[in-house]
Amino acid sequence: MDDVSDDLKAFLDYVAGQKPGDSFVERLEEAGKEAKKNREWGHEYMTLLMRDQENVEKGREDGIFGMISALRDLNIPDSTILQKLQEKFLLTKEESQKYLSH
Repeated sequence: MDDVSDDLKAFLDYVAGQKPGDSFVERLEEAGKEAKKNREWGHEYMTLLMRDQENVEKGREDGIFGMISALRDLNIPDSTILQKLQEKFLLTKEESQKYLSH
């Protein structure tokens, strides 16, 4: 350890678990804390994004089922409902059939 600079000694001490011994290592520690905050924020953001996407899908499904129910209440034939589902919700015929069969 005697053949390295004081800065490197301070850094190696920090890596070994000691408190920062100079301004460079203190700045390095702060940068590490900020990076950790950003990772935590990123994780939180992704969690919220996934929740929002699930809510959008749930709302879409609720809308589809609501439309089916309303059209059936009006005695609209399933063939017409199938066509409207495809048009309004951009569903394939197979996807529309699945909703009609629920």
